[in-house]
Amino acid sequence: MKLNKIALALVAVAAAPLAANAGVTISPLLLGYHVTEDISDTADKQREVLTTGKNLQNNTDRVGNPNGGVAKESSLYTGAALGIELTPSTQFQVEYGVSNANGEASEASADSGVNRFDVEQTMISGNFLIGTEEFTGYTDSPFKPYVLIGAGQSKIEVENQEAYTATSDVAGYETGETVAAGTEVSNSKDTIGNLGLGAMYRINDALSLRGEARAIHNFDNNWWEGMALAGLEVVLGGHLAPTVAVPPMKEPLVDTAPVILVESDLDSDGDGVPDSIDACPGTPMNKVVDERGCPVEVVVSDELKMELRVFFDNDKSAIKNQYKPEIAKVAEKMREYPNSTARVEGHASKTGPSARYNQRLSEARAVAVKSMLTNEFGIAPNRLSTVGYGYDVPIAPNDTEEGRAMNRRVYAIITGDKTMTVEQTKDMVVQ
Repeated sequence: MKLNKIALALVAVAAAPLAANAGVTISPLLLGYHVTEDISDTADKQREVLTTGKNLQNNTDRVGNPNGGVAKESSLYTGAALGIELTPSTQFQVEYGVSNANGEASEASADSGVNRFDVEQTMISGNFLIGTEEFTGYTDSPFKPYVLIGAGQSKIEVENQEAYTATSDVAGYETGETVAAGTEVSNSKDTIGNLGLGAMYRINDALSLRGEARAIHNFDNNWWEGMALAGLEVVLGGHLAPTVAVPPMKEPLVDTAPVILVESDLDSDGDGVPDSIDACPGTPMNKVVDERGCPVEVVVSDELKMELRVFFDNDKSAIKNQYKPEIAKVAEKMREYPNSTARVEGHASKTGPSARYNQRLSEARAVAVKSMLTNEFGIAPNRLSTVGYGYDVPIAPNDTEEGRAMNRRVYAIITGDKTMTVEQTKDMVVQ
């Protein structure tokens, strides 16, 4: 009954953090040394409990060893634990472990001819691992000491390793009856309490090394056991993060003093020059101004390079009307750039009666374009040069009609530059 009440209390305490999705811890293997017979009079009390068949606390019946007592020797302990973090430094764990050992026989057992016993002790308990940082404050140190406190159940089972003859009528055996080897001759199921000191060393946010020293008290029979253990702890999803106190935010200081504008400090156009000395009010925002507030003028150069293509009918040098707007654009640019010049090249397809004929035809086509620029658009003749290439520089094969139509052409390259004075803008790069 006592164990059931303790278990219900532990489950109730652990249920709330589970709902909060706290970090889950797993200790897949705990190895330790379980000390029993060397602590106080534990060995004598074990022999008495496992012999008389009576619980010393409440006088209830037990299975007893009919040939005298046996005490469990100290032995290796192996276990595993599953836990859940309640806070960043405290967790609740359920632990299960087993220790197997030989049994130290009493004189009565030795006299009856049996000396060897197998003793298995299984323990299941719920333990709180309370980190000292709960009281000292959280730190970045990987070394995390803790105090362990918990409760659970211990079950001890004793089997004889060799047959022997019962010397008294106890626990279902008559005097003189042979007890076969491998028979369970005693057991004890008791409530225990755990109290210990330990530490975790965090390798990273998922793995920790664990070491612990623990005292175990058997409440039903009033004896003590001890344990030293070590293991590896795995945290699924990382440890809970500690809550860091954030200082309250301070309201920013606002200067509520009135701003007094002096008329002489006004800058209506935002050019950085006060109105009182601005000689050019209303300057656009993107203009660079001098100390008087007037736009700064700079000299920039601009380069012209454009091309003109005019195509002709077979054996013709007359310019078709569809190309006159293109020639007009060239003339407009040449007037805009007074020092610009144009090189006009004439070409023919290989269809004439002779190379000489095609040479003269290509020259005539170049002269026709020059004449239109000069006579109709007023471009000075000395700014235009012409040359004829006959059919020596084709741009398409001459063995197809499409190719020959492409080769009957004038190609002009117009180049020049100019300098001009402009008002400097803030995004302008001045060389």
